[in-house]
Amino acid sequence: MKEYLKCKACGYIINKDDPTDICPACGIQRKVFEDYKYKLSPRRKLFIDLDIHAILVHFPKTIAVLIPFFGILSLITDASIGIKFLFTVESITYLLPLAVLGAILSGLFDGKIRFKKLNTPALKKKIILGSILYAVTAIMIYIVCTMDIRDGLFPLMGLSIISLVIQAVLARTGIRLMFAWLPG
Repeated sequence: MKEYLKCKACGYIINKDDPTDICPACGIQRKVFEDYKYKLSPRRKLFIDLDIHAILVHFPKTIAVLIPFFGILSLITDASIGIKFLFTVESITYLLPLAVLGAILSGLFDGKIRFKKLNTPALKKKIILGSILYAVTAIMIYIVCTMDIRDGLFPLMGLSIISLVIQAVLARTGIRLMFAWLPG
């Protein structure tokens, strides 16, 4: 079983056999490290260390940024290229709810693994915000399916920005939970 050290100054955890002489996070000398033991079963630690949720939450952010980016490009380029950018906006809009759904499902799994339940205040907040985010992306699909992309471009760009704001709030909550878990 691996042995770990924890920086007393900032809480960063490293493998005991890591050759570094300073904390990679705060730069304090290694002599301030203390022995650390994870209070997790090896199976739970393995799932948490995979960081599946942390990886999957980046896809919706990327897509949500690309929608206004390609939307603006469609407006400032000539029509023959602009239409290609509009098609790109339409195409990636279809991907956004799928990426959000993947992030939500991985978040539910991660929350259950970390806290053994999903009804804590922070997790409830994330579930509600995730549901609102999914609804926003569903509205975006509705716009793409019912409007000409040229007419729906500005609403799509606006909703994409709203989705980014929601994702930022979700991220702030998630960052606080990142290194929290119930022992066992």
